[in-house]
Amino acid sequence: TRLYWYVSVLVILIPVALILAFLLASQLQRVITTPINDLLKMTTTVSKNKDYSLRAKKLANDEVGSLIDGFNDMLLHIEERTAQLKAKVEELTQTRHELVQSEKMASLGRLVAGFAHELNTPIGVAVGTASLLSEKSKFINQLLEDEEVDEEELIPALETIDEASKLTLSNLRRAAGLVSSFKRTAVDQTSEQVRKFTVKATIEDVINTLHNKFKRTSIKIQLECSAHLEIYSIPGTLEQIVTNLMMNSLIHGFEEGKHSGNIMIAVHLENQHLLINYLDTGKGIAPDALEKVFEPFFTTHRAHGGSGLGMYICYNLVTSQLKGTMNCESTPDNGVNFRISFPVAFSLPKL
Repeated sequence: TRLYWYVSVLVILIPVALILAFLLASQLQRVITTPINDLLKMTTTVSKNKDYSLRAKKLANDEVGSLIDGFNDMLLHIEERTAQLKAKVEELTQTRHELVQSEKMASLGRLVAGFAHELNTPIGVAVGTASLLSEKSKFINQLLEDEEVDEEELIPALETIDEASKLTLSNLRRAAGLVSSFKRTAVDQTSEQVRKFTVKATIEDVINTLHNKFKRTSIKIQLECSAHLEIYSIPGTLEQIVTNLMMNSLIHGFEEGKHSGNIMIAVHLENQHLLINYLDTGKGIAPDALEKVFEPFFTTHRAHGGSGLGMYICYNLVTSQLKGTMNCESTPDNGVNFRISFPVAFSLPKL
């Protein structure tokens, strides 16, 4: 009888215990497991979509609710910080763009000054020979009017006119070539348009426009590049880079041309990339300065008006506009070697 009673009690208690356990588990799932699973899903969604404006839903004011509050506060701080960083990046991008444009205008100013000086020579010669032509023409006209034409006087005058005409024509052609080169270079340096161009001719234009800066120095400039190498890229950017490198060599490497030396520019293709090795035999760069050579506003010539933007602009033009790489190797008294590589196309890219 007692055994029967125990069995009866167990038969009643076991279902009741199971029901209570199920109810307790359901409550625990509602209070703890479900919110934590929801929080886990929210964490995964935020991590995947990078959307920090999302918020986890709080179901109760308990420990799990405090955890959700902390998670939402963290999302709020991340959202605010992300917005601040995004604004700062946009500001820095705009500043960098303005610096690039400013350097382009400064380079164009140097180009105009050099062009004006270079153009002055052939124009001056042409004006002088034109004046001589006018003088000899008047002399011959006077002989003809006086009807006293003397062969000994006429022939030298005609020979002088012939020589002066050839000299005038030669210098005017040189001036026309300078104008053409200046127009092409000026347009390219203020444009970011992709077009087909000959690499060697483009670099030669830069060398010619900087001739006035180097002609009173003992610095020799050598260019190794195939005359038939044509690519689709941004010629103005390449011109800006070469201009900055050459001016950097003149000012820093050779100390405003006080020292003699060589500048060597070697250009070749490798695996659809244009490789440029720019070397000078100047005084080189100290190790501590080499680490900062591409940093903005870093210059060793601050007292002489250096802005510290030349190499920074070069680096950003190569990496941002041309999607390439640029590095520098140098030791004191052993010159400098800049290596530039960027991808190129041989047909017009599809827009």
